[in-house]
Amino acid sequence: MVLSEFQLDPGKKQMIDPEEKPISVPSSEYTQEYYETGCDGHKEYNQTQGKILPPRLQMPLDLAGLNKNDIVLDFGCGRGEIVYQSTIQGAKAIGIDYSTASILIARTTLENNLQRRNGESFLISQSNGENLPFPSDTFDVVFMLDVVEHLYPKQLARSLNETKRVLKIGGKAIIHTMPNLWYYYYGYPIYRTFQNVRGMKLPTNPRLRWTHSHTHVNEQTPTSLRKALLKAGFSTRIWLMSTQKYSDEGNRFVRAVMVLLTKYKPLNYIFCNDIFAIGIKNSE
Repeated sequence: MVLSEFQLDPGKKQMIDPEEKPISVPSSEYTQEYYETGCDGHKEYNQTQGKILPPRLQMPLDLAGLNKNDIVLDFGCGRGEIVYQSTIQGAKAIGIDYSTASILIARTTLENNLQRRNGESFLISQSNGENLPFPSDTFDVVFMLDVVEHLYPKQLARSLNETKRVLKIGGKAIIHTMPNLWYYYYGYPIYRTFQNVRGMKLPTNPRLRWTHSHTHVNEQTPTSLRKALLKAGFSTRIWLMSTQKYSDEGNRFVRAVMVLLTKYKPLNYIFCNDIFAIGIKNSE
């Protein structure tokens, strides 16, 4: 199968009621500046153009355990790093995003790194995840990395249904999302109080630390993400595993404590800010 053969499935039902007014974060929010200075992993990307991944991307890629000729979809491909890394592992990889800036950057990433030597083993396409333009039972793996929190609840439900549809039986959706709302509700106030005692003033609202946090319209807990995946028909495993290095924490003791708090139960439920999930398609 060559990737140029992919096209809209004319028999696929429309997922969105034409009478319903679509609600989504405007794609214009995801600018070139966002991907190059605000989106996690921009330092690694600016230095290596996707050859070195931040932990939040490397961990899911390792979890995928890709085999040669697997067909992979990166849903919300951003700068294109996962598509690139999947391709050099021998997979046939497609990246989709609804941001024009993402598509331009991702295409540049792939073309510069691969120099088209792999022919049609990768494809970057602008698409809406609520109506994936692919036939059913197509993909071995679908990555949804830092996408969930950017989708309103109805968008997420439709996108998970579509993801399940395009996966092969036994295929898996690999998800990373942050923040973990349990950390924001319970862990962060403790962390903030401790840091204030040390003379490091942090805002009451943890979202104020990030320029683009307003694009997070559907933040999750492990429980809420599990419910969404089960409702879409996946069998699922969900866990907490920190991708943070705490390299900006100058005190080695505090850094070591944060690593321990985010690693071991039950404290990691309120101190770990990264949620991972694997959804398996067992049947239609």
